[in-house]
Amino acid sequence: MTATHFDAIVIGGGHNGLTTANYLAMDGMRVCVLEQRPVVGGAAVTEEFHPGYTNSLASYVVSLLRQEVVDDLALQKYGYEPLLLENSLYLDSSGDYLLLNGDEAQDRAQFAKFSDTDYDAMLGFEHSIEIVGDLLAKQWLKEPPKLHGGGMADLMEAMKLGMDVYQLDADARWRLMQFFIGAPQSIIDRWFESPKVKAMVAAHIMPANYAPLTQPGASLAMLHHAVGEIAGRKGAWGVVRGGMGAITQAMAASARDKGVDIRTDAPVASIDLDAKGRVTGVTLGDGTQLLSDIVAANTDPKRTFLTLLGKEHLPEAFAKDISAFRQESASLRMNLALKGLPEFAAIPGSGQGPQHQASITFIESMAHLDQAFGASRAGLPADPPIIEAIIPSTIDDSLTAEPGTHVMSLLCKYMPYDLADGAQWDDKKPEVVSNILSHVKRFIPNLDDILVHAQCLTPLDLERLFGMTRGDICHGRMEPDQLYSARPHPGAAQYGTPVPGLYLCGSGTHPGGGVTGAPGHNAARRIIKDRR
Repeated sequence: MTATHFDAIVIGGGHNGLTTANYLAMDGMRVCVLEQRPVVGGAAVTEEFHPGYTNSLASYVVSLLRQEVVDDLALQKYGYEPLLLENSLYLDSSGDYLLLNGDEAQDRAQFAKFSDTDYDAMLGFEHSIEIVGDLLAKQWLKEPPKLHGGGMADLMEAMKLGMDVYQLDADARWRLMQFFIGAPQSIIDRWFESPKVKAMVAAHIMPANYAPLTQPGASLAMLHHAVGEIAGRKGAWGVVRGGMGAITQAMAASARDKGVDIRTDAPVASIDLDAKGRVTGVTLGDGTQLLSDIVAANTDPKRTFLTLLGKEHLPEAFAKDISAFRQESASLRMNLALKGLPEFAAIPGSGQGPQHQASITFIESMAHLDQAFGASRAGLPADPPIIEAIIPSTIDDSLTAEPGTHVMSLLCKYMPYDLADGAQWDDKKPEVVSNILSHVKRFIPNLDDILVHAQCLTPLDLERLFGMTRGDICHGRMEPDQLYSARPHPGAAQYGTPVPGLYLCGSGTHPGGGVTGAPGHNAARRIIKDRR
């Protein structure tokens, strides 16, 4: 039987893979997308996790998705509808809380419970972040310049970035340097006085990070999320009607209308090369061969190079560097099916309020984050973890079958991939779930009364289900030496690789993790440029 030939094959039907496929098809290429799961979407997927309860299974909030990608792929035509999370709630077990909604009088009064100066300090802090974030945003849809061996285009791009930095005033350049190489603790201590406000700001480094507050460079996570925008509001977050899968289903529909062949239940076993080391296509798990001299991998760098390709097909030094690329985010995801509305101990009342339509963070203090990190590094699940949560059904009633029922998303950190003393996640999971729910019950006393089902995805589950090495939701730690022209390696940071015809289009490339579409956009531009 003759193998099918395509102009390009994309491995992985997550949002970046689908973005790449769309742009390649727009250039007239015949493209095939291969997804190992029964449904496209990767980690941006919506599924029924209990009868009558549907939720975003892994990724659960939107902000970083580039508007250029939304417009180019006409995603709103295909059902993409973001919904703004207007409020932010920060709770600790003593009952203290901050409930912020963007209204100056309301937010100033909330800050005043803890400090007379921290609200104004926050305005200055956010202004600094916005200035630096705007500079970073200019780089997101651009290919990073080469660290070595680049041509005039790389030199010009580096000069443009240098000019952007030079045009900042002296204080902004100083803040930029702090965010890039400074420790979060030093930055937070410089700006704020209240332990409660400091804990709130510290929580902002947690979702895309795996680091203590004392680690230089860990502050970059603050900037990464400052690049986001939704409904015209910078730094704002939201959900998507129908869950995050609505994004990838819209991308898939857009791609199919362009003629893209999307195949599910199609795991790739290997990336195939000819005798000269050039890409010839892929072999699927069932032995089917598909031919193409262009393969774009939306899989993470280690899985792409060391598993699907094999280090024997790579330069020795490159393979060693990829082996040392740090991949782990210590993330555990839970989805709760609830037959009633959570009632917060700190904000009594049985009716729905702004506290329900909020991004909700359970964090005790700055020390809590460091303790959670320390436990995880020792192979122990943080107890209690730091938890970021939302109740998306309070603004999107399509997620549950019955009125008055709800779903709740929890991101729990830090949870190690490797457990101490040889323990296994499949054995440890029930205990960890019980501990997490017991902790949440301190904030939501009626949890036992309303909980119908709890789905838990450990770091190991995330690896098994989505192919994320070591459960890393960002496809590689977001730290200074693993970003921009070094992500994931200077020899692969421009989306091409040492293997002719093999490209990277996932979050393991610039600008990194999150549902952005930027790596997919940039990789497609590189492929089109090389092909021409």
